[in-house]
Amino acid sequence: MGISDRLKNTYNLPSIVEEMPFNDFITEALTKKISSIPVWYDYDYSKQFELILNFLDNKLNTEFEDLHLSEIEKKEIAEDFLKNNRGFGILDKLLSDDDIDALLVNSYGAVLILKNGIYVKSDIVLSSAQSGEIISRFNPEKPISVICQDDLQITIILPPVSNNTIIIKKIKTVTENLSDLTLQGDITSEIEGYLRNLLISRKNILITGEDADLLSDFAQVMINSVDYSLRVVVVEDNMPIRTTFDNVSVFSVSSLEQREFVSLLNTVVSLRPDNLVTSLYDSQKFSFYYLNSDELASGLITIVPAKGINEVISKLTEISLKASKCTEKQAKMKLSSIYDNIIHVIRSNDKNYCLSSVMEVSSKKTSALVTDEVIKYLDGVYVQDLEDSAAFDDGEASENKLYSDTFLSRLKK
Repeated sequence: MGISDRLKNTYNLPSIVEEMPFNDFITEALTKKISSIPVWYDYDYSKQFELILNFLDNKLNTEFEDLHLSEIEKKEIAEDFLKNNRGFGILDKLLSDDDIDALLVNSYGAVLILKNGIYVKSDIVLSSAQSGEIISRFNPEKPISVICQDDLQITIILPPVSNNTIIIKKIKTVTENLSDLTLQGDITSEIEGYLRNLLISRKNILITGEDADLLSDFAQVMINSVDYSLRVVVVEDNMPIRTTFDNVSVFSVSSLEQREFVSLLNTVVSLRPDNLVTSLYDSQKFSFYYLNSDELASGLITIVPAKGINEVISKLTEISLKASKCTEKQAKMKLSSIYDNIIHVIRSNDKNYCLSSVMEVSSKKTSALVTDEVIKYLDGVYVQDLEDSAAFDDGEASENKLYSDTFLSRLKK
């Protein structure tokens, strides 16, 4: 029996406690209390823990004199509160719900919750003061600010774009690898072998799709499938990638100016990782990376949102056309000189991860871009043409340097 149930069955509690679990009552009271302490989040965990215990003692001595909690029970309440307290006031209760994936606080203070891919209106409405308190914690300097805190991505949108809109999204830690996708029926064992061969051969892979969350999750699946002995570096700005593996280093560049981004990229390149994963939504940052990535040898996994493979080819071609005086043919040749494969990922009714199309990219002697579809999801089944997938050389790519000295020198300029 939980603390709240035991107390409710034993004592005559105030009517407000009869209407909600005891822990919820205390949590609400604690939330109101810490909102009145401006320096609360400047305290370390032990100080916060001590203050909560003092608050509980005071409540028990003044409002619940008939209640007798042991020190262990009081510590349990304090630990549970601190575990779920993220500094968002009344929103913390919603964020502690595992079924809620995101929150949206609109300009009028209405709170919408994301469950099962659908936003629905909650019964909570924040005052302008409550919204202002949350925003002030992060001291945003731009009309649109994206901040990652622990397992949350907080987007704050201010005037003139919007009037104090807050989006809080939970960042998933994806633990699945390609073997798990095979076991749950998302891909076939042949497709798993093909994709693993791409990773072993350190082929350069473009991953594309419309669903940003799905792209981020699938990128993590690919990262989780890289041999643990290899070093992986992730550079992202709008699709946080979390991992439990210590061979993966993640750099978030959303707050960096272009000059700072170039400097960081230069540092990342100098680390010479075995795989470089990039998820860059900022067009200026991505363009710089793409225009200079023809000097990168192997092991690239690049995320580019697009409706389909033709669209991602058009996007990359357009970047080259705008940046240099070249023909469309030359722009497409640049793409083929960098990437070996393009994977388009979608969600389907029966699959969490569905590879709607996988293309092998190459060029003819006539310098024309060639895309050969080796996997296609058609009418609920995979159509595979993987006879040549074993032709990849497992050792050749790994003997090459990931980055050439030319690329390093170009970055330094």
